[in-house]
Formats: sequence, structure tokens, C-alpha cells
Amino acid sequence: MRIGERRSWTWSYTFLGVIMGLLLPSVATMLELALAQRQVTLSNVLWAQSRLSVLWLMDLSPVILGFLGRAVGRRQDDAVLLNSELERRVHQVSEANRALATEMTERAELEDQLRHSQKLEAVGQLAGGIAHDFNNLLTAILGYSELLRDELGTRDPRREYADEIHKAGTRAASLVQQLLGFSRKQMIAPRVVDVNAALVDSRRLLERVIGEDVRLDLIKSEHPVHTLIDPVQVDQVLVNLVVNARDAMPDGGTVTLRTARVTLAEADCDFNPEAKPGEYCLLEVSDTGVGMDELTLKKIFEPFFTTKDKAKGTGLGLATTYGIVKQNGGFIDVLSHLGDGATFRIYLPLRDACEQKAGRKLRCAVRGGRECVLLVEDEKVVRALASKALKDRGYEVIEAEHAEAAEVIWNARKEDIDLLVTDVIMPGRDGKRLAEQLRGERPGLRVLFMSGYDDALLTSHAVFEDDTEFLPKPFTVDVFAGRVRHVLDAHSVIPPQVPVPVEDGVGMAQRR
Repeated sequence: MRIGERRSWTWSYTFLGVIMGLLLPSVATMLELALAQRQVTLSNVLWAQSRLSVLWLMDLSPVILGFLGRAVGRRQDDAVLLNSELERRVHQVSEANRALATEMTERAELEDQLRHSQKLEAVGQLAGGIAHDFNNLLTAILGYSELLRDELGTRDPRREYADEIHKAGTRAASLVQQLLGFSRKQMIAPRVVDVNAALVDSRRLLERVIGEDVRLDLIKSEHPVHTLIDPVQVDQVLVNLVVNARDAMPDGGTVTLRTARVTLAEADCDFNPEAKPGEYCLLEVSDTGVGMDELTLKKIFEPFFTTKDKAKGTGLGLATTYGIVKQNGGFIDVLSHLGDGATFRIYLPLRDACEQKAGRKLRCAVRGGRECVLLVEDEKVVRALASKALKDRGYEVIEAEHAEAAEVIWNARKEDIDLLVTDVIMPGRDGKRLAEQLRGERPGLRVLFMSGYDDALLTSHAVFEDDTEFLPKPFTVDVFAGRVRHVLDAHSVIPPQVPVPVEDGVGMAQRR
């Protein structure tokens, strides 16, 4: 309400009062003249005024009624002004309430995101902490069961027991990798992968996973689709999503796997806050199952969240998939409605197939040797297994349980040692500093690092700064012996036998 309009009622009532004040004595005078039957003349008006003394007071009525009208008008103006101010304040309170509700909603969403990230961080720290101990134990389980199988032979009935031990160790190692996978801390060996070929190669495995009552359809892209990823991670993603789809179809149905090349412009990225413009390899897994509601969709990537019975699911499958996709620079989009199935679309950066050929190098086939190896490992069971694996293949092995013992051995036999195989994280001095010290005395010393810790911790120890040879735990006997032979032969001028081409990065941990 503007200032000029605030007193509209005041002036209206004042004017009305003045008019009534002027009319009142005039009407009284005219009435007196009419009753006395006199004409309206000045003398008769004066006569009426002198006859009725009250008319003299009525002459003041314009002023009196004007003031009364002004008072009434001001009260009316104040009432209008108060009502307008009240409406304005009510509007302000309503706007403030709406803003507060929006802020509380955003705050609740941020708190949910914070709790989600804290869960991921907590489980990631747990996974990284237990990975080292588990990987040491699993190295022994896998290695000794492998040695036991070889000694028993194919016809020995006890070989089946060794096979089951080895399978159980492999499954346990896979579980550790899943824990590290969704927290994006597992060791990876990425290379350019043909996703179309990966689907074909995995089809038989996936068909065994889903059972006979579920049909598996593959729709491959007409154009080549390549991305940079660890091939093992492709299998992990496919198995996790297909198992999830199978469990969503208790009465059977169809799982469809589709690949495509997708180009996203800036305007195409609104469907997902993690989407960025670029060319992508699309891997889509859809099912005809029961679908998911909005609440479930918000929680599906949380670790240990599952709608399945405890006997059927751990809640790590989709969390692992999410971690793998994020680790490789991609993102996931999920579409689902109750009763209408679900579709998981995985977008991974598209790569050129030529990069795969450029990453090839030569490596000799696995064989033994007569070189002298200094083996430094603080875990006794792993040290014994690695020592036996090398001694069985003709190597001379000198064992040390920590860096200080290794230094004593080095000072005594430094001219005989051809290779240092050392754990990275050990009590006292770590393997990285031990290798730097020994290489300071002999720059050409060959070194093979091994560890069961996650990538982040090893990066903090500067293990991957140079062209480092690294073997992650757990490993099998053959893989360990092959890596030792590879490191020794990598410095030879003439390869001892015909080289075999392999993909760059096999057995090597790559930094993200």
C-alpha cells in the first residue's frame, strides 16, 4: 500500500463529515421556517437563528463532524494498513517456511549422501585392513593346494580334496577382491578390451549362473566397442548384474545384454549427475523381473544393502559393480519400476582398438633357472611357499624375514644375488627403501615387489613411481615362478627361447 493511498479513507470520511455539518443547520433552519410559515429570506433566516439558539451550535457541526469523520477515516485506514501488513507478513512467513522446507529436504539428502559415503569409506578401510592378512593366508592356501594337486596326480582319489581346497581359496580371494572392488582399492591390470568379444566369451559362464528357466539374449553392437579395463573386472560386472537379474525373476524370464557406441553431448548429460560429454562404450543389462521402487533404487549401490534373504545375497554385488565402473572412469544409470523389470546401463570411456596392439611386449614362457634369489617376506607361511616354488625350479634361494636381516645377507653375498624379491609393507624398513639402498650399491639389481595391501597404501609408499615389477597377493605357484623368470629375463640381451606375445600389464598393478 503506497503512502498516497494510505489515507484515502481519512479524507473521504472527513469530506462526508463537513458536508453533513453544512447540511444539518441548513435543514434545521428550513424546517423552522416551514413550521412558522415564513418565506426563505435573510431576515427570516436570522429570525430562525435567534429563535433557536441550538442552531448556533449546529453552525459548528461542519468542523465537529469533519473531525469525527477524520477520526473514523483514520481508524479505517489503520485497519486497512494493518490488514495489508498482516498479509505481507503472512506471505513472508509462508515463503520462509517453503525455503526452510526446501533447505531441510536438501540437508536430509546431503546427510544421506554423507552417511552413504561414510559407509563406503568405513567398509573400504575395513576391506583394505583385512586384505593384507587374508591375501597372505590365501597365497598359502592356493599355493600349497596347487603343490598338493601336482604331487597327488590325476588318478589319486585325494586329489579331489586338494581341488576343493583350491576352489574354496579362489572363491575367498574373489570375495576379498569384491570388498576392495566397490571401495575402488583392488589391484587392477587394465588393458583395452573388446566388449563384444567379452560378452561372447562369458556367455557359457553366465548361462550356467542364471539356470535353465531364464533366457539369455545378446545384442552386440555392429561397430567395434573397446574400453580400457581389467578383463577380470568385466566378468565381475557381468556376473553381478546377471545374478541380480536372475534373482529378480523367480518364475523365469529374459536377461538381455546389449552393447553399443554412444556419444554424449553437453545437453545429453542431464539424465545423470555423473555423466560427462564424450564417447562411451555402453553395456546394458536388462531383465523382465519384479522391478524396484524409488526407495530401493536410492539404496541399491550401498554396501550390504539387499532385498534378498541373507542366505542368497551379501549386498556386495551392486556395490562392487559401482566401484569397478567408477574406478575405470565410467558411470551407471538405472531404470526400473515395480512390475516392469530393471535396466542397468554402464557407460565406460570408449578406447581405440589400436591401443591394444601398441601395448604388447615380449615375455618368455615360464621356466626355472639357476640364479640366486634374495627372498624377503615377513609372513613365514608365504616365505616358505615362495622359497619352495623357486627351489623346486632350480633357483638358489636365500630367505630373510625383514629388511635388517636382508641387509646382513646382502653384505655377505652381494656379488652372488641376481634378484631381490621383497614384500612392500614390513615391520621396520619397507621393501621400497630396502630396494633403493641395495640398488644404490648395485644399480643394475633386479627387483620384484609383492604385497597383499591395497593400491592406495602402496601408492603412498611410492611403489609405482618407476617402471616397477609388482606381483599382487594372492598368487599361485606358477604365477609367482613365471613372474620371477620374467623379471630375470627382462634384463637379458638375448632371450633364452622363443618369446610369446602377451598383453602389457599382465600381473602388474596399475595406478588409477
